[in-house]
Formats: sequence, structure tokens, C-alpha cells
Amino acid sequence: MTDKIASNAHRQAHERMLAWLRDAALPLWIDRGFDLDSGGFHERLDHAANPIAAPRRLTVQARQIFVYARAILLGWVADTGQVKTAFESMVARYKDRDGQPGFAFAVDADGAVVDGKRDLYAHAFVILASSAYFKLTGDTHAIAVADEVLAFIDTAMSAPNGGYLDAAPNPPVRRRQNPHMHLFEALLALYEATGDAAYLGRAGEIYGMFRTRFYQPATGTIAEYFDADWAPEEGSNAMWEPGHHMEWAWLLTEYQRLTGTDTGKFVDRLLDVAYDKGVLPGGVIVDEIRGDGTIVKKSARTWPLTEAAKAQAVRLSHDPLASERLALALDGLHDRYLAPVNAGLWHDHFAEDGTLLTDYAPASTLYHIAMSVFVVEDALKDQP
Repeated sequence: MTDKIASNAHRQAHERMLAWLRDAALPLWIDRGFDLDSGGFHERLDHAANPIAAPRRLTVQARQIFVYARAILLGWVADTGQVKTAFESMVARYKDRDGQPGFAFAVDADGAVVDGKRDLYAHAFVILASSAYFKLTGDTHAIAVADEVLAFIDTAMSAPNGGYLDAAPNPPVRRRQNPHMHLFEALLALYEATGDAAYLGRAGEIYGMFRTRFYQPATGTIAEYFDADWAPEEGSNAMWEPGHHMEWAWLLTEYQRLTGTDTGKFVDRLLDVAYDKGVLPGGVIVDEIRGDGTIVKKSARTWPLTEAAKAQAVRLSHDPLASERLALALDGLHDRYLAPVNAGLWHDHFAEDGTLLTDYAPASTLYHIAMSVFVVEDALKDQP
């Protein structure tokens, strides 16, 4: 009976999230969140669903293209041609826009470059968007765009000691694991879209970085920040994020599915540490922790709960804790971050005392929420 109740709880939580995404969020963000004049997406909406003027980051355009391409393939939103428009607009407004190779980081509403740096994190999402757009349309130009991005980061952003610089042409000294994690995600998606093993091989190189650089075996954590030699800042007391542990847990499970590589020992430990140190009573996931377990930031954002949902969804068949943890993540996401706002919008970030730190809905968050629904939907199809 207990198992039956737990199973129903996570299914019911998912059905509520699915209805919110399909019936509220997706229609809203392709309407109020889409700028017909530029052919792209707004950066943010206020909590009355009005666009807020702000520089439009490449990351947001790519994420929204990915979300809507996948939603159309699932039949959750009609294909009105806006994804095609948005993809073409992204390439036209960001690629080589200032006469330099690569994609600019941000433009204004008129398409003028306001931040011309070339950002590794943002370029990873262009690859992810290209993979989804290719799956939707079969347009091989999308794969050409992805290949151009890979060639660009190889040429302009390769780090001397492996991996990549965070940005070009003026790279910070600090290295981060986070852009590499999303490049790993993008390469796995590109392999699934094309079947080209070369992309999987490149993902394997980043998996090697995870094993030898990012993962800290002494603490079971993933260090966030590194020096130019890939030594973690503050050594064994390096900063880590529970949300990224959960995100890597899902990605490593995907890598195992696609390659047969056994990543289970990493996944199990990452989640054990994240839940032990980073999840507060009631399911709140804190932002940042040191290697010694000291919580540095008890503030809590939307996206870690979505990563918790993804990590637990792919464990339903073998982890007795997965059902309860999945329901906790989805209910916490809905009840704290989504339900108090107009339908299809969200609160994004709370301080430790519950004060809201963002008074608008960042468009970039839709990717996280939608991905969690996509992953849970896929996982539940395989469950009795």
C-alpha cells in the first residue's frame, strides 16, 4: 500500500506539472513572451505577463527554441512557424554580428550588439537548440550551425590544460565546470539527433574532464571553480552546488544509457552528498555549499528542484527513494515557485528568510521547468 501511495503521489505531481506547462506556460511564452518585431523571445516578463526591456541574451533565444521544438514534437503546442523564425533570427542577429566569428552574448531589441563576448555556456545552448531544431524540421543547416560552433570553440576557446575557456576574446582566469556540463548535454543531444558517433566521442572527452578534474573523490562533490591549471579553488573546501550534483546525476545516467559506460558509482555518491548536505527539511535545495559541508548560500532558486526531478525520474526503476523524492521536488516546485504567480509564470529565487529576490519571471527558467516535465514524462512511460 505504501508503494502504491508513493507511486500515485509522484504521478499526480507530474500530471499537475504537465497541465501547467502544456496549458499555461507554453501558450503564454510563445505569445506574450515572443517579440514579433524581432522574431525572437523576450528576456523576461513581469508577473502580469508584460515584457520587461532588457538585453536579450543568446542563451535565452537558444533555450526557448529548444523548449518549443521539443514541445511541438510531443504535440503539446502547435507549430505556428515561430520556432523557425526564432532559429533564423538567432543566427542572423547573433552570429558574426559584429564582424567577428562566433555568436555575440547579447543584443538589444533592434539587434545591435550590447555584449560582444563569446561565451562558452551560451554557445553550448546554440548546439542544444540546433539539435532540437534539426529533429523538428530535418533542416541540415542546423547541424552546420552546430558544427560551426564546435569548430569556433575549438579554435578560439580551447584552454591550454584541457577543456575550454569561459569566454573569448578576454577570458577570465577562473575556469568553471558549468559551461562544460552544458556542452556535455548539448553533445549528447546532438548525437541523439544525428546518430553521428563523433559527437558522442566529444561528449566522452568532457566525461573525462568530469572524472579527472571536476569530481572531487575525497568529498564526493563537483567543484564549481578552478584556476588556470584546473586546480579547484580552495582545494578540498571548494564550492559546490547541490543543483549541479543533481543535473550531473541525470546527465551521467544519460551517458550510461547511450554508451554503456557504468557511471552509477558517481551518480549514487553525488546524490547522497547533495541530499545529505544540500536539501533542507521540506525539500528546499540551497544554492551553494563548501567542501566541508558549510552552507554558504541558503537562498534557493527554481532550477535545482527541476534537476532533482530529472535525477529521480530516471531512478524510479531501481531506487526505493526515487518516487518520494520525485514527488517532493515536483510539489515543491509547483507550490512554492509556480502556484503563487499568474498561470504560466514563476517566482525564481528566494532568500533564506523567504524574501523574493527576483520580481519578474526570467525566460531562461522555462528550459529548466520544461526539461523536468519532458524527462519525467519519458520516465513514466516505462513504469508500470
